[in-house]
Amino acid sequence: MANGADTREMILQQIRGALQNAEARARALRRRNSLMVSTGLVAGALGTILAGLAAARGPLAGQGSGAWKLTCGVIGVLSACATLFPGLNQQLSVPDRLVKVTACVGRLRALEIALTVTQRDPAVVATEYQEVASTYQECMF
Repeated sequence: MANGADTREMILQQIRGALQNAEARARALRRRNSLMVSTGLVAGALGTILAGLAAARGPLAGQGSGAWKLTCGVIGVLSACATLFPGLNQQLSVPDRLVKVTACVGRLRALEIALTVTQRDPAVVATEYQEVASTYQECMF
């Protein structure tokens, strides 16, 4: 009987370790995704507001061509950021990787519950864990 409990505990420790790694990766990806999307939105909104203000009132600071160059330069940088950050987010596949790691976390939590709450056979859970590990290895380790 102790051998079954030892096996269950060993598998549970592996699952919890992988779960900890996957959750940390999910948090990091969520932060990166939010940062990139938010930065793009804020830069786009600020660029639009500054362009509208410049059209209505003139250059942001000073008079003459130098002031217009500065105003247009600032608006250009903000517009570039509004395009760059969401595009970079997509190019780096952050949303796709976040979906995958979230699915991994869900599968690992289900295995943890299977061992702790429903008392499923550790051999069956170990087989399922191997499948999850092979499918989501970049998320867990």
